[in-house]
Amino acid sequence: MTLAGEFIYSPLEERDIPELANALHSELVYQYIGGMPSRADFDLWLHLSIAGPPSEATGERWLNFTVRLAESREVIGRLEANIHDHLAELAFLYNPRLWGCGYASQGLLWLQNQLRENTSVQSFWATTHPENQRSSGLLQRQGYVRVPTQGVPTLYTYDSGDHVYKRSL
Repeated sequence: MTLAGEFIYSPLEERDIPELANALHSELVYQYIGGMPSRADFDLWLHLSIAGPPSEATGERWLNFTVRLAESREVIGRLEANIHDHLAELAFLYNPRLWGCGYASQGLLWLQNQLRENTSVQSFWATTHPENQRSSGLLQRQGYVRVPTQGVPTLYTYDSGDHVYKRSL
């Protein structure tokens, strides 16, 4: 667990799932990432995230964090990094009622700092649906640059048509 200002970042645990469902199991959160999953599928995805990459995914590491407000301990979001091939694919999901407060920006900065200090990652990558203006804007404000999809490394979070963003270290 890391206390960073007004937030607590801790590794995702099974006990976090009900609180994450309260914060993130929302049509707004899933509007651009495949549509609203059933609650069972939502829980399953988190269980799989906790378990980590499948055994055949050699050299791949998954880091998943729950984000809480320090004062109230309320779960407000989730951060994730899929590390492979000296890069990290980053993602962030936050409670829609808190969008626009800068929490995702602060969380992304925290995650990037953790990766810089504790891994050999050489670049950060993120993908977004072309209509997801909020995520695209946040990435650009954080120094990510949209890159053409031709020639990019294999990105496991990429869906055909997504915008791809990169931030070098």
